[in-house]
Amino acid sequence: MTAENPILIRLAHATPIANGRMRLVFRHPEDPTLLIKVIRPDIIEKRWGTGQPWYKKRRRYRQYISYIRECEEYIAGCASNGSSLPFAQKITGFAETDLGLGLVMQAALDPQGNLAPTLADLTKGKTLPPEIQRELDDFTHRLIDSELIVADLNPANIVRAHTPEHGHHFVIIDGLGVSTILPFKLLSRTINRISKRTRVRKLLERIDRFSRQTPT
Repeated sequence: MTAENPILIRLAHATPIANGRMRLVFRHPEDPTLLIKVIRPDIIEKRWGTGQPWYKKRRRYRQYISYIRECEEYIAGCASNGSSLPFAQKITGFAETDLGLGLVMQAALDPQGNLAPTLADLTKGKTLPPEIQRELDDFTHRLIDSELIVADLNPANIVRAHTPEHGHHFVIIDGLGVSTILPFKLLSRTINRISKRTRVRKLLERIDRFSRQTPT
């Protein structure tokens, strides 16, 4: 924090726990049960910086459009469920950081308080035990039956978390929202369900390939 802006959270010199295609993810420096997602500075410059088309610069949400998509899905889940969905990462707010506006999330943790392992970690070179497979089946069924729109479903953005209320369960931590210009999945529940079934099928096929790989 600085005297100029006491609420500014310093992340520029911190080590991210994840480096995605568009975003960096950090543990909250004041609360380890929270995460802060920020847009990568190089992506901001590449897509919205100097030399980019004028119409991109005039888009209202600019680099934060992914926040809008994610928040919309979180709110949709709350609206349909009456509360946040246990299989979707909980959004707790926003934070001002030295890397721009950050989206604050509840961290998905294991019973020891460590970051929950990803489905990719759990399936690399091994088959899921029956108990964990049942948890995954429950997750995919709930996801398909929900109102959530999924843009990306892969083993790296699904984690096996634990809470006192729900025990062990899988949580999707990224990849929610409408990512296409024509929002067919938003306009049709049937199209959305078909899309999610297809994504789940491809996810299971990918897990099967992971399980046959040699662990490193």
